[in-house]
Amino acid sequence: MKRSFFYLVIAVATLLASTTARADLGFGFNLGIATPNEYINDIYNKDKVFSKGGNPLKHFYDASKLGYQLGVKLRLPMSENATFIGGIAWARFPETDIDVRDPDDENKVVLTLGTNQNVIPISAGVNYYLFNSTIGLYGTGELTYNLISNSVDYKKGDINIPIANSSTDSRMGFGIGAGFDLNLPSLFTINLEGRYNFTNLIGKVDAEKTKTYATLTLGIYFGGHEKQ
Repeated sequence: MKRSFFYLVIAVATLLASTTARADLGFGFNLGIATPNEYINDIYNKDKVFSKGGNPLKHFYDASKLGYQLGVKLRLPMSENATFIGGIAWARFPETDIDVRDPDDENKVVLTLGTNQNVIPISAGVNYYLFNSTIGLYGTGELTYNLISNSVDYKKGDINIPIANSSTDSRMGFGIGAGFDLNLPSLFTINLEGRYNFTNLIGKVDAEKTKTYATLTLGIYFGGHEKQ
């Protein structure tokens, strides 16, 4: 995993060095909503992780809830139609509950845990423009190195189970989507972008489900145009 991230950094650095001389490096910020799939809050990546006295206890997750994403991105034009993009973001999903139930009576909840999930993608990719003047329309794709962190708190219950109260996983993934630019000359660019993100395609452990989330963000960028 670390080697894959190292290769990604080298490729990005080479691309930046080859294009900076003829382009205007731009930067921007974006903010929007993040909609997770049902596995984003499967923090233990296993069906049965809770046990007492050697006996497994079944657990049930609440549905993942709508979250939000904040991001910072760079833009570096490579040609009239293609722009390199790179950045870092923070997607956070609100607290959900895990109910641990008695194996002899699934209606009896013996422990409730509260969990929060955070995904921090470090990304590099390309926007490819169908047209790009005052209005720009593009498709986008990027590779991501994702830090997936979880926090767990005891909320209620009459048993104590030794579990990890916080954990951070690193996974490789990618995002695909489309976006719209409104370029205001000599000022800034307003951006609207939708993206579908796969967080853990490379580096998964046994029984780990594919975790995805969709984002819709509104952003503002300064610079990032071909030099004339």
